[in-house]
Amino acid sequence: MQGRPEGCSCPPHLPYPLSLGTHTHPPPHAPPQAQRQIPTMGSQALPPGPVQTLIFLDLEATGLPFSQPKVTELCLLAIHRWALERLPTPQGPPSTVPPPPRVLDKLSLCVAPGKACSPAASEITGLSTAVLAAHGRQCFDANLANMLRAFLQRQPQPWCLVAHNGDRYDFPLLQAELAVLGLASALDGAFCVDSIAALKALEQAGSPSEHGPRKSYSLGSIYMRLYGQAPPDSHTAEGDVLALLSICQWRPQALLRWVDAHARPFSTVKPMYVVTASTGTSPRPSAAMATVPLASARDTSPNRGGNRNPKPLSPVKSPGAPPREGLLAPLGLLAFLTLAVATLYRLSLAIPGQ
Repeated sequence: MQGRPEGCSCPPHLPYPLSLGTHTHPPPHAPPQAQRQIPTMGSQALPPGPVQTLIFLDLEATGLPFSQPKVTELCLLAIHRWALERLPTPQGPPSTVPPPPRVLDKLSLCVAPGKACSPAASEITGLSTAVLAAHGRQCFDANLANMLRAFLQRQPQPWCLVAHNGDRYDFPLLQAELAVLGLASALDGAFCVDSIAALKALEQAGSPSEHGPRKSYSLGSIYMRLYGQAPPDSHTAEGDVLALLSICQWRPQALLRWVDAHARPFSTVKPMYVVTASTGTSPRPSAAMATVPLASARDTSPNRGGNRNPKPLSPVKSPGAPPREGLLAPLGLLAFLTLAVATLYRLSLAIPGQ
């Protein structure tokens, strides 16, 4: 079973359903804008019309990117653009935190990572490998990938994933988890935006001439600037998703225009790391499987210019060194003269009176 961590107690996953990968049309009752066909995997185009569903996403994991982390918790919250379009345009900073839309879909799961959480990550998120195992949580497997796809399929298209710092963390990590399973196309058709870039653009458009200390665009800092309080349940996947939604309700119409203009295919996101496997099934580094950062990965496929049987390298010669053949003659002559001198010396000792 490819891509299952060692010691994982998950049941064998179901085959990836072809119907999920080929369905491109929403139910008949979906809005007219949503009944457009979504570009195929690898498309660089913008969404074919306004984004219909914003899916706010947050992942908690075992550590930072350099440690090749694994997901420990995820949350997706889907709302239709109509829920944001109907909100009133604010006059100045909001006075209270707006409630979430009444109609929304939410998927929240804890995941057994199959590797140890860093102490810092456990301190921040309140999750550890032992705690997740004690609660019988399952690993990130094909069943979970199918669940994510099915969640998207229930929403009007086009879909757009929205994550805070998503370009540098959530999106590459999610791609890495899917790639380990061989299901990189599981979210085919989805688009994505990083809310940091969106909120920077909205703030700068609202006060282009503002000068002062450099602002922080962490989720907590933006929430504090808008609502004068820290977001509740920080560093839980669901808490961070709800905080991000509250922030995006600040200037919803401007946000939707920015998303429509800047969303990119999720398929263009590179995995945070890659896993190469031959016979092993563990995503951890081993003799059968090596996990390497994407930046250092090399393509050695024979059909991409690689040579499976390289020729032996020629010996390296030092510049200016004489050839081996040129040294044999003087060394032979020196040995002959040494032998001759030694023979004459022995004869001189053997003749008395000499």
